[in-house]
Amino acid sequence: MKKRILIVDDSKTLRDQLEEILIQLGYDIAGHADNGAAAIRLVKELKPDIVTLDRIMPKMDGIETLRMIKKLDPTVTVIMVTARSDKASVLECAKAGAAHYILKPFEHDRVASVMEKLSSVPGSA
Repeated sequence: MKKRILIVDDSKTLRDQLEEILIQLGYDIAGHADNGAAAIRLVKELKPDIVTLDRIMPKMDGIETLRMIKKLDPTVTVIMVTARSDKASVLECAKAGAAHYILKPFEHDRVASVMEKLSSVPGSA
């Protein structure tokens, strides 16, 4: 059974780019959200296996959204999407419950590598 993914990013262009890559990799797209509040609502409604979550969004940032998603469903795999790869940012995401991160701009091979790593971890993607 294909894993279902909720894509969360305030940029429609980036949501579309990531969706195209994930579909090519064999994933189903459960839905899209452009902010944290919508993401939380859709996690409740759609029960995705994986959430890709933008780190910086208006209204509610990715870290706050991540914490709320993990409280709601501790089993969902959350992958942070960010342009920042500094150690402090990556550590903050991991402490909040992120399983991994994908760097912007998206590259097919990078996304595939992250998804492959997660699929080899029991209970993850």
